[in-house]
Amino acid sequence: MTENDIIDNSFYILEKDSTPWNEGDDEYTTARGFLNLGVQFWEHYDNTTWRELWKLLSGASSGDSSLSASVWTYDTPTDFVRPGGYVTTTDSAGVVTFWKVLPPEEYQKYADSTANICYFSGNASSGHSLNFNPNTTPSASATIEYPYYKSATQSSATSTVLEPGDPNFLSYFIASHMSESSESVDADLFTIAEGLLKQMKSKNNSGVWGVPSNIEDSLEDLVGFGTGGVGVATSANPTGR
Repeated sequence: MTENDIIDNSFYILEKDSTPWNEGDDEYTTARGFLNLGVQFWEHYDNTTWRELWKLLSGASSGDSSLSASVWTYDTPTDFVRPGGYVTTTDSAGVVTFWKVLPPEEYQKYADSTANICYFSGNASSGHSLNFNPNTTPSASATIEYPYYKSATQSSATSTVLEPGDPNFLSYFIASHMSESSESVDADLFTIAEGLLKQMKSKNNSGVWGVPSNIEDSLEDLVGFGTGGVGVATSANPTGR
């Protein structure tokens, strides 16, 4: 659903009429405000890690995606919250190098190391950066890739599509706050919204149908990772084994 679809549904719940608010109406502007509050409520609900908020750098509209000679610090996407796994770089020959991501406070322990390690620094206010080990020489023009957890989209246009898996939650969230039947929040409508939110969390945590969650091995189980060791993938050996 788009923002307009969600707000139209809120109108139908509240007004039980056939002519929804227009974007320029005060009611629509208020509904958009509550819509974005609902997205924030969903984003931080019960410390849930939402699958809808995982993304790859290659799918982002911002952030540095290729290496430059003698440069070890790169901007992340503007919606970056935290990393989700190894960073990889792929050179022009198709060789993939894995870079282990360390917490910033651990990085100084490897000040003299030439290992393929990196870390993310920064904050939501000033932005985040990806920092490669300056004792290494990454291949210039290589493509950078990594999974990351993003901040939820805030809506400012009628055509915006939001991330929550069940947008009906947002319609009821808006309606519960705009209802004239209560001085604060309509308890009945909010109960419906909260029920939809709990269902989303249950589905989010239920795993993938028919796929076991155990992994037989990982990069940590291999002999090594990065250029020159096990864990380097090529077109002839795509698994890196």
